[in-house]
Amino acid sequence: MQPEHVPVIPSNATRIRLGSTIICVDAAGAQAVLERLPSLREKGVEAECGPDLLHVGGNVAVGWSAWSDGRILVGCMLPVSEWPARLAAVDERLIHFFMEASCRQEELDPRLWMRWLDATDCSQEVVRSASDERAFAADHYASRIIELRCYSLRFVDRPDERVWVLRESVATAAYAPFRSVDGHSPTDKGVMQRDRRLRMYTDEAEALARFASRDDGRPPIVTVQEGAPLLGTTEAALREALSRADDVNQRTAYVTGRTHWYVLEHLAEWHGASTL
Repeated sequence: MQPEHVPVIPSNATRIRLGSTIICVDAAGAQAVLERLPSLREKGVEAECGPDLLHVGGNVAVGWSAWSDGRILVGCMLPVSEWPARLAAVDERLIHFFMEASCRQEELDPRLWMRWLDATDCSQEVVRSASDERAFAADHYASRIIELRCYSLRFVDRPDERVWVLRESVATAAYAPFRSVDGHSPTDKGVMQRDRRLRMYTDEAEALARFASRDDGRPPIVTVQEGAPLLGTTEAALREALSRADDVNQRTAYVTGRTHWYVLEHLAEWHGASTL
């Protein structure tokens, strides 16, 4: 029988990750969690000295934490305690939007969220919105929704900060068009909303220009034949990309013979990058 592996955690560690889901702020707390959940000892322990905890958000099931080195980590903070809350006035959805956008926008400042620390108030307004609704079968509708929303953050000792979030979504629905860029709820029967795009901007002119370029009248769902000329590619290239996609069933489910517009857009971009 192999001896039990006991991780060594420096006594001055300020951020300890136990596996991929649990985070602690000191060695004593981490050791207590390991004693209570010994299976974590085999899932890897990452200890760092220096980063300070600034905020904890989310909930016990899906939590996140913000740190002084600019990182935002997804995971449950243990043991449960009173945590710093320097982003308490910030709409938590804005933090989630930032985390999503930062995965796709290389030009987005990874420390942008740190400019929102110690905000005293956060308000929002829809600056632009557009919805293209089209019937594609009897009592079945497809909608392409585009929304530009501005978040304004206020502070005691410095000027306001503003950030713009551009969200796009395609949804199909039975009986009536679906008109919200937010995810549908379980009570929205017959709605499938799978493909979304999100980008974040700190410059108003850039955000407005991007909205204008995206509000292009392209249909919500299309066949490969319809989509190819709109994307400036060929039907053969799109079919090849679709055949190589590992989630082809998810991409075409519930829209027989058609697929969501952003699916083809993603495929065209992926195929173009893979053939460079």
